[in-house]
Amino acid sequence: MKNYSIAKYFYFIWIFIFSSDALLAQNCEQKLKLANKYYQEGKIELIKELLKPCLDQKRLDKKQILEAYRLISNAFYLMDSLNQGVHFVSSILNRDLTYKGSPGDSYSFKNGLFDISQRPHFQFGLDIGVNIPHVHIDDIFNDVFDMNTAQSIGGIKVDNLISDVKSEFGLSMKWIFIRQIRTRLDLESGIGFHNINYNYTDNYKAEKAYISITDWQVPIMVNYRLPLLLDGNTINIQLGTVLRFLNNWDQRQASGSMLSLDAIRTQFNYDLTLGAFLNIKTEYLIVRPRFQYSMGLSSRAQKLSLDQNIKYLYNSPSFVNYNNHFNHFIFSVALLKPKFR
Repeated sequence: MKNYSIAKYFYFIWIFIFSSDALLAQNCEQKLKLANKYYQEGKIELIKELLKPCLDQKRLDKKQILEAYRLISNAFYLMDSLNQGVHFVSSILNRDLTYKGSPGDSYSFKNGLFDISQRPHFQFGLDIGVNIPHVHIDDIFNDVFDMNTAQSIGGIKVDNLISDVKSEFGLSMKWIFIRQIRTRLDLESGIGFHNINYNYTDNYKAEKAYISITDWQVPIMVNYRLPLLLDGNTINIQLGTVLRFLNNWDQRQASGSMLSLDAIRTQFNYDLTLGAFLNIKTEYLIVRPRFQYSMGLSSRAQKLSLDQNIKYLYNSPSFVNYNNHFNHFIFSVALLKPKFR
């Protein structure tokens, strides 16, 4: 149950991050409404200082950022016009009445405004990578059958039925779709397939065996954009669940078994997935190298009754389940294309 405890803490952390970001964004939305009120009341000198922290921290969405820049731009325009009149009055009164601003204030945000206006709300692309599974031998038969009724088979302890588990690279490929829900938060989903391969030694049969499992996968991820920029590129972290639906389990049917493998395997399982990636902008595409760690939270085989143990495991024991908490690393590269600009 260790993976469940780890998953619980990570989900709590993610909920805290999401809630904190939402509260800060809500505070900035209120400031934007207040800035509009100031603009209507002619308190234009208060607008810049009110909105600047929100713009610096990027707590507003694209539409709100453009609205904030419009207010600041209009405020600067009015202050510049007023300053021209005030300068004339000042020359008559022999007194400096002009607004004190930094040089180039009214134009310093133009590059940022262009970048924001070009930022897409929606992206899609293809993610291709490899996964490296790893399994703890002690957990392999966890929940597959009742340990009280099957301590050993043919004189071999259940925990020692297999050994020398060796992972092989498997292919992972999926179409992904990303929707911006806040300035720093994205929702990512998609569909594709995921392949896991490994070898092991069946000590009961005294032979080498090979297993290949292919799942359809549907990721449901929340991406958080860190407040760091590397020459215009962004660093992101992500947390979510990957739903997996069994497509094929390539394993030789055990001879003499009265219980089929398909009767034992579960068709659906899910993982907790943590990841980090870098968005690299190119002229036509966004290249996204990513590293993920996935923890299995559901079993790949049903727990067997005493009768099923007799029908299957005692007749011809085999490596039915690949661990109730199966984990793997994924290295992938995605090519993303903004759909709307």
